[in-house]
Amino acid sequence: MCALLVGSAISLIAPTPALSQFGIPGIIKSWHAMQRANDAAHFLEQATFGPSFAQDPSDPNYPVSVAHVQALGYESWLNEQFGMPVLYPNDPGVPSVGTNYVSPKDPDTCPNGGICWSPTNLDSTTCGNICSRDNYTAYPLQVQFYTNALKGADQLRQRVAWALTQIFVVSQVDIHLSSWMTRYLQLFDRNAFGNFRQLLYDITLNPAMGQYLNMAGNVKTNVNENYAREVLQLFSIGLNKLNPDGTLRLDAQGSPLPTYGQDEITDFARVFTGWNLAAQLAPGIPNYRDPMVVTSETRHDTDPKTLLDGAGLPGAQNAATELNEALDNIFNHPNVGPFIGTQLIQHLVTSNPSPGYVASVTSAFNTGTYTSGSGISFGSGNRGDMRAVIAATLLDPEARTSPTSAAHGHLREPVLFITNTLRALGITRDAVNYTTDFVLGESFLPTNLVMGQDVFRSPTVFNYYPPDNQMSCATPPNCPLAPEFALQSTATALARINFIYNIVYHRMPTSQPNRPIGTWIDTTPFEAKAAGDANALIDDLNGRLMHGAMTDAVRAIVRDAVTAIPDSDRAGLTARVREAMYLIATASQYQVER
Repeated sequence: MCALLVGSAISLIAPTPALSQFGIPGIIKSWHAMQRANDAAHFLEQATFGPSFAQDPSDPNYPVSVAHVQALGYESWLNEQFGMPVLYPNDPGVPSVGTNYVSPKDPDTCPNGGICWSPTNLDSTTCGNICSRDNYTAYPLQVQFYTNALKGADQLRQRVAWALTQIFVVSQVDIHLSSWMTRYLQLFDRNAFGNFRQLLYDITLNPAMGQYLNMAGNVKTNVNENYAREVLQLFSIGLNKLNPDGTLRLDAQGSPLPTYGQDEITDFARVFTGWNLAAQLAPGIPNYRDPMVVTSETRHDTDPKTLLDGAGLPGAQNAATELNEALDNIFNHPNVGPFIGTQLIQHLVTSNPSPGYVASVTSAFNTGTYTSGSGISFGSGNRGDMRAVIAATLLDPEARTSPTSAAHGHLREPVLFITNTLRALGITRDAVNYTTDFVLGESFLPTNLVMGQDVFRSPTVFNYYPPDNQMSCATPPNCPLAPEFALQSTATALARINFIYNIVYHRMPTSQPNRPIGTWIDTTPFEAKAAGDANALIDDLNGRLMHGAMTDAVRAIVRDAVTAIPDSDRAGLTARVREAMYLIATASQYQVER
């Protein structure tokens, strides 16, 4: 599998016959235009759920298109995305269409398939399978997620939010009602472009997180260490002290320096006592809508506590005061910038960022500002400003230039493999009809299409895959990091191939009522380019799926296979398009985004 991380030299120039008609000046101009389009597509692969190739400004997909990025430039496009309104701006306690990730409804509406807040087992004789599905599975959350990812204009916010849900994990496997997850998902939508300190506060008091990691109901007479341990290890600073460039700080013997020990975990756990769910929404309906509250100060441990790096709390303080002082202690730790910054780079750009790249993102986190190579500044100047961090992640020269390291890039995680492919090849037939029902969550797909990433159903708090997963190589322990490869197996590798085969050659099998129309690719828009030597078709798919980086070897294989199919009629052209899509989208060069 190590070979999958190694890319051949990138071929930016299409075969000469396709350009020779323009003459030398025309070739140069066309090459530069193609390169700019390819660069914009690559940028959108990192900043969105996949580039759009819309050309018409009236097209809803145009704001996240290659053409629009080329027209605006990267910095202006980022500022436009930063200015997009949050998707769910209203109070989640006031259900209305478009204001909630999934609109909770009264249990009495369950026969209509509504989402309710009640934990009571539903009576299948009155509610039926749809109501049970919409309350006790991730189905409505997943359908909404894929709808946002494939159709939404606020792509940057949603892509960053998806990355953050994989750092601050809550899993529907343990949070049994979909409606109990909605407030958790909304806080990422609202905080993705805000400040990390606010995100840390909101996630700490989120009721779904409180249930998942046992802060809800944590009391001084029976202290639970779960949230205290994970907020340090996974959500903020990690196990070992880091330099600003993400490298380990070492002691005199060359061993890593731990960021904290058991004593600090114990004292942070005592900070997090006294909190529980807010008042019930109605008799028997627990409140997963509002942030947790202090139910009684007598349940909070008021003794002195020692926090990170010897900082202390004096004792005799209320729960809210201690919570904020403890979160400030975490937020201001020097590890937060490189620890969180590295993971955002891994999710958006590359699994193995250089120390210089990490240091740049850390500086953006610490100072709350980032200035691009064009002199455009991002951020408020306040530590933890996420706009500065995101801009630094996406505009750093290491993200924007052709890779020189064989370890650069990352395996497309299953969600991004699905969304990038569908966005590139198109999900619409006309102005109102789609070639997908957006049912792409793995709990509701055929078994042979399951790739190991069931949205919002992570198997553990450590995410679907760990950020420090390494490839096998000849020089352990210095092997490249490859987080997403933790999901890769014979079965999941075949599932990727099966997915492409299903949507290109057929239609994903339908299953009523869960998967009403399935998902497929309409090949019609591509068929005119499949005639003759098929170079026009291959050029188009190369730009859409590989941002122009297809190697000559891959191109030759695809061209030989495609041109072996007669193009004498419509059926032949359709077959050619399908063959080209299948071969390119299943190639390792596409699976690993570089």
